[in-house]
Amino acid sequence: MRVALLVTVASVCALAFGQSASAAGSDQSVAYQVDVAHSGVQSDDQLAPPFGRRWKVTLPAGVSYPLIAGGYVYVTVANPGQYGTHLYALRQSDGSTAWSASIPGTYDWSNAAYDAGRVFVVNFDGLLQAFAGDTGALVWARQLPGQYAFSSPPTASAGVVYVGGAGSGGTLYAVDESNGAVLAAQQVENGDDSSPALSGSAVFVSYACNQAYGFATPSLSPLWHYSTFCEGGGGKTTVYANGRVYTRDYFGNLVLDAATGNLVRSYAPQGATLPAPAVDSTTIYSLNQGVLTAQAVGDGSVSWTFGGDGQLDTAPLVLSTSSGELVVEGSASGRLYALDASTGAVAWQTDVGSPISAPDEQNVSQPLTGLGAGQGLLVVPAGATLSAYARDTTPPTLTVPATIVAKGTSSSGAAVTYSVSATDPDDTATVSCSPASGSLFPIGTTTVACTATDTAGNSASASFLVVVSAPGADCNLAHYSVSKGVLNLKNANLSGCYLPDANLAGANAMGANLTGTYLARANLSSANLTQASLQRAWLANANLSSTKLNFANFTGAKTTGAIFTGASWVQTTCPDGTNSNNDGGTCAGHLG
Repeated sequence: MRVALLVTVASVCALAFGQSASAAGSDQSVAYQVDVAHSGVQSDDQLAPPFGRRWKVTLPAGVSYPLIAGGYVYVTVANPGQYGTHLYALRQSDGSTAWSASIPGTYDWSNAAYDAGRVFVVNFDGLLQAFAGDTGALVWARQLPGQYAFSSPPTASAGVVYVGGAGSGGTLYAVDESNGAVLAAQQVENGDDSSPALSGSAVFVSYACNQAYGFATPSLSPLWHYSTFCEGGGGKTTVYANGRVYTRDYFGNLVLDAATGNLVRSYAPQGATLPAPAVDSTTIYSLNQGVLTAQAVGDGSVSWTFGGDGQLDTAPLVLSTSSGELVVEGSASGRLYALDASTGAVAWQTDVGSPISAPDEQNVSQPLTGLGAGQGLLVVPAGATLSAYARDTTPPTLTVPATIVAKGTSSSGAAVTYSVSATDPDDTATVSCSPASGSLFPIGTTTVACTATDTAGNSASASFLVVVSAPGADCNLAHYSVSKGVLNLKNANLSGCYLPDANLAGANAMGANLTGTYLARANLSSANLTQASLQRAWLANANLSSTKLNFANFTGAKTTGAIFTGASWVQTTCPDGTNSNNDGGTCAGHLG
């Protein structure tokens, strides 16, 4: 690093700066850290949890920060094993590739900006190209003059693309979006790694040793230069918010007045290496040594900190919705967090599946990466993968088997296995069932209750029955004799049999063992069930009108919807365990 003489802040002129700067269409993500101010703040009512993963794609190598606009997600991607990159336009709906374009050049770096339906990409060699956002058609290409090392992502707004270049000193360029003509250029110290940040009327950059500048747009007329005791290679993207410029440098993380360049104060310790902070109207959210801190814009007082899993590494984003603000932060573990901006409490989290990429502004071995949010999508680069999350209120679809009928292997029942699945349009779903597959199911009818839950917390429930007959039961009604047109089931062992809709009208089932038998919707009218055991029998919607139920045991039987008109109840044990003779000679009011 070369050492320079101390130069005081020069206020060339003071302008009225807008309080914020954003692209047309406030829900778009058009540059690094969402907007042309690099504030990291996105206003979009659709970006409220719970989120579900809409899609995940794997690209050839490291993925840049995303641009989100016009129904597409745009990223630049390194070419594996060779110099150059590719620009991809992915459909917001499913992540499929709408078009791609090769961006040749030295090293594996290029980055992009979006404005007015066009995507502007600059490579390391300073070749700036404009592509039609919908078709990928090349509109123009311009070799930027005078420099040979470009490592600053572009920013585009109001018909002008702003790009920083380095090599011999540094140069800031203003380029006509319509034809690639260079409208203006200004010398800076030294042009590396600082994506221009825009207010309503100015552009800001900052290089090594906090060599920070304000220039008027689009002429690049100097407004001020904040200079220190040194200069050299390297830089960091500034953030513009609330009439202030936020810089990041080893020698200080500073808040400068955007109109004059005067130092207001610092907002993080000297020597701290920070990703770009996100700054809304009241709060600075910055990550320092794996801890996310929320501090007041006015005086820097800290309201909360969040350490997550100890591996937080991304530049934070703020999602502003009508129901409140969230701060999004990613981790090298693959964990993605959305925090309540007022308290720092976790409002939602998920596992992306790969380490979430940390932005490295001094590295040209791959495009600069980072989180993106806009048009209802939260987009997360993780190495060579890109995941898009959207508000998810759709529950999974849960598929369960039909009733399973099994034969008991002992008096305890039988071990029964089954398969349950769930699908979800946004993400994977986790299924849990009770009793679990492979459990020992007792003789009789057991309801298996299942729930499927997706990563957004939406759930669906379903159930099915497992019916296990007793080892000695004969469930084939054809094996029983017929006398005078009715079945003779006297003393029959039908314990646990599956007999839905069976026609047992008038049957003689005196003394029969019907413990746990499934007789839903069966016709048992006028049957003789005297002294029969019907414990835990399933008689839902069965017809037992005029049936003799004297001395029968119905303990625990399920009789929902069953008809007992004219039934005879003498010393009958009712489903709730009471005796009919103690209940006025009936089980009415004591059914299960």
